[in-house]
Amino acid sequence: MSMLIPGQNQLAEPSIVTVETFEDLLAEFKTFVLEYVGPRAPESAVKLKASLENESELLTLALEAFCVRLQLHERKYNVRIKQMLAWWATGSNLDARLADMGLERQLLDPGDPAAFPPIAPVHESDDDARLRYYLAPHAPAAGSRMQYRREVFTLGERPVVKVDAAAAGKVTVTYTFDPDGFAAQVKDGNGRRTGPGEVMVTVLSREGDGTAPEALLEGVRRHFERPDVRPETDRVTVQGAHIKQYKIRVVVRINAGPDSGLTKLAAQQQLQSYADSCHRLEGRVDPSWIDYTLHSAGAVQLEILEPLEPIVTTAFEAPYCTGVEVEVLTL
Repeated sequence: MSMLIPGQNQLAEPSIVTVETFEDLLAEFKTFVLEYVGPRAPESAVKLKASLENESELLTLALEAFCVRLQLHERKYNVRIKQMLAWWATGSNLDARLADMGLERQLLDPGDPAAFPPIAPVHESDDDARLRYYLAPHAPAAGSRMQYRREVFTLGERPVVKVDAAAAGKVTVTYTFDPDGFAAQVKDGNGRRTGPGEVMVTVLSREGDGTAPEALLEGVRRHFERPDVRPETDRVTVQGAHIKQYKIRVVVRINAGPDSGLTKLAAQQQLQSYADSCHRLEGRVDPSWIDYTLHSAGAVQLEILEPLEPIVTTAFEAPYCTGVEVEVLTL
């Protein structure tokens, strides 16, 4: 059985958040109104039925408006329901789900409240926090790929536990937390067996193109030297991810009109968002996704100049986009 991981799997929305179709709702309310009025005023019910069969009647329009309002009401509460589910929760709602696992959102930059204007702190994204939420409870087997990945994401967050029995009938358990945890600096990481008893841990940093600074690599090495982290049978080597740089260059043709600037801006933003999502170990950049993104932004015709072929990376590599260039021409 495979494990569901956000960003790697798609999950269909639960049936609880479905919205009834307008036609079904309207038919249901028409039937309800007639069944309610019929026993109480049979003659009026006959006239009422004729009115409801005429779409231009005021009562029919009122029922239609009520159905539209009910659908909006259902959608509003469906959004609230989804915010209770970790797969879709965002913002403070996701923070509450993290707290269920004893986790909190990573602080990437403390900001500067004394600056003018104040600089707000920067925390990890919802996607990154959600991934740690799903990794937290599984406690994979020691030495497994999932275990190494989990350890890289929780550097310094898990305390060193020592158990001492200094006297008869007395057991002392000490939890020591690392004050200089490096977990917030890790964007991605994994562990791969490169030989018998040999494991290579690869780290992708959040800084710049993802090249891990030496201080971060040293922090990862210290973490995997802990006796409660590294399996006795493994010799762990830590390295930074090898970065494969690339550019996205495209020529887009759109229909003549006043929206060419907006189309260019939308295309750049969407392409950058796609490039950011690919900035992971074993990330893949596919021209077919660029094609799809550009058409979604309003392109009628397009020419992809770079990359011409898919950019495929290994478990030790990550693709990084150095720039997005979009030229917009009108037909």
